[in-house]
Amino acid sequence: MTLGEGPLFVIMPDGVNDCELYSEFAALMADEFTVVSFDPRGGSRSMPTVHQKITPEILADDIASIIRHMNMGKATIFGCSSGGQGVLMTGVKYPELIKNVIVHEAALQMDVQIPGVGFDFIQTFGKVYGPHLSGRNINPFFASLFVSVFPEDRFDKETNDRIEANLAYWNQYYLGTVDVHSYTSEELAKISACDFSVGSWTPAWHPYANIETAKRGGFSYTWMPSAHYPVLTCPEIYADFCKKTIHKYEG
Repeated sequence: MTLGEGPLFVIMPDGVNDCELYSEFAALMADEFTVVSFDPRGGSRSMPTVHQKITPEILADDIASIIRHMNMGKATIFGCSSGGQGVLMTGVKYPELIKNVIVHEAALQMDVQIPGVGFDFIQTFGKVYGPHLSGRNINPFFASLFVSVFPEDRFDKETNDRIEANLAYWNQYYLGTVDVHSYTSEELAKISACDFSVGSWTPAWHPYANIETAKRGGFSYTWMPSAHYPVLTCPEIYADFCKKTIHKYEG
């Protein structure tokens, strides 16, 4: 997906691995930027010929390849959840390609060493509330993190069928490798500019991990009136935040 004209803005999708979830947000950004997004490897229209466990380094290589292919100079990159891991690692590994990094609640499982949180929380939520959601066209995974906006209600059957298949792929090839990198202050120092956002409706462990990482790097963080997916919960507000964040690094 490529929209608009202007400086390059690359969206790295989350573990749902389908850029359709970012279509409204991308359109809002396209009045000022050339917006590029894609289905991460193993998702929807990006099925690789060789399957392997996905790491932040692999996602960073993919993002770097896209930036080089666009040949537009340095890019702003945005990522949420496992996509947040991808853009953070891109900033660490390829700083020469990056103008600034924007992260919303990267999947930083190792930064929250508290029993019952992280994927334990999501699994427990599914066991407790899954039976109550049966027949309501709401996936328990999404209910635990989206809170108020669900793909099942927002997108067509074709998109939702892709998402369902993608989650199975994510569980097999992403879980346990894409979410375990914890960034040292030395790594974060390689990123010239980075801003975090966290959702005021998200289960506390996600914001906590990202705030601790932001502090470790000396980066700012901003609270959003959203859950784990501000691009769906409050796309206009989040697009405004991203634009203001990008503009402060201009000049």
